[in-house]
Amino acid sequence: MRARIRGWLTTIYAALFMALFFFSSLPIMLVTRSGDLPMWFARKAWGPWGLWMAGVDFQVVRTAPLPDGPAIYAANHASALDIWAAVAAIPRGVRFVAKAEVFRWPVFGWYMTLGGHVPVDRRDHARAVASLARAAARVRAGTSLIVFPEGTRSRDNLVHAFKKGPFAIAAQAGVPVVPVAITGAGKVTPKDLLHVHPGPVRVTFGRPVTATEFPGRDALLREVRRQIIEMDRAAGGPGGADEPAVAARGFEGDVGDAPDGR
Repeated sequence: MRARIRGWLTTIYAALFMALFFFSSLPIMLVTRSGDLPMWFARKAWGPWGLWMAGVDFQVVRTAPLPDGPAIYAANHASALDIWAAVAAIPRGVRFVAKAEVFRWPVFGWYMTLGGHVPVDRRDHARAVASLARAAARVRAGTSLIVFPEGTRSRDNLVHAFKKGPFAIAAQAGVPVVPVAITGAGKVTPKDLLHVHPGPVRVTFGRPVTATEFPGRDALLREVRRQIIEMDRAAGGPGGADEPAVAARGFEGDVGDAPDGR
């Protein structure tokens, strides 16, 4: 019962404060046509306060320096809390990749559109490829992205197969991919349960890799996934699932399934 109550409180906080930060930032966003301010709020307040409300003992570990310019930050995905953890851990302005349907939702969709987040149309392969090309152009212009290449949250906390989309963006944009392992969030808030069990969450940044080091999307994908699995195990997580590294179906890889990640 306590975990369920904490889960409801955390979810209500997520929705209310997202709306608060969006509407308080709206006048500046309309004038500047930039989502920098709400992402600053997310990094400094929305994410850290949400993790605190969930009872998370939060730790960030960097095994190598982060790139100076734009990059793709690719993370495993097992919990709604991964969004807060990633935003709070990355010390610079970033945007999310999300399925195009999300951009049509009231309030949240408005925020995603005005904030400069990147839609991927997943209705068919051709639309997805065109969306990823537009995303690559956005990255070349200086926008860093957070992506979850598994495409959905893991039910067993294992790192599952990665979809190719985020690595296509990185290769087309000519930017590095930073492997990010998020360990423990799936135990705090499991998928499909509105429960929160306080505990540790660790975010580990790996060595940035580029398509020139690992030519071809599959080689780049495998190296990033390998690093994430290795870092997750080192942090006490279960590591990777015993399955092929590259997803058999699907091309995209996005932020999640709903405004609060559930």
